[in-house]
Amino acid sequence: YYRYLYFQEDGRVLYALTAAPPHEMFRRFLRVCLTRQPDKAAVWGTYEVSKSTVTINARQAWQYVRLEVSIQPESVHGRNGLLRFDRHMASSIGDFDDWSRDRTVFEVPSEPFRFVKDRRL
Repeated sequence: YYRYLYFQEDGRVLYALTAAPPHEMFRRFLRVCLTRQPDKAAVWGTYEVSKSTVTINARQAWQYVRLEVSIQPESVHGRNGLLRFDRHMASSIGDFDDWSRDRTVFEVPSEPFRFVKDRRL
């Protein structure tokens, strides 16, 4: 599976977790952004940045999703060119507290992922 994140300057983020390859998802994200038509895999959410930590919240039809990622300051891809997954959680009621029985914590990749720029978006 691929995790896709498209950050907007106003604090919104387009999020998808899907097996669709990048060349397909770029077109689908573009369609969502231009037409405001919903996509079966992509949902709008919000993000907040605090120092080098980014918290992403999104609502899918069946659950709430929270991703916590860290901005990697230096890499071979340039300054702030990588994000590292710290946590990926889901909850049917949106309760992400540590004591919540509703919260599911997923395993995250140990390798950071790179920003991919696409002029179409």
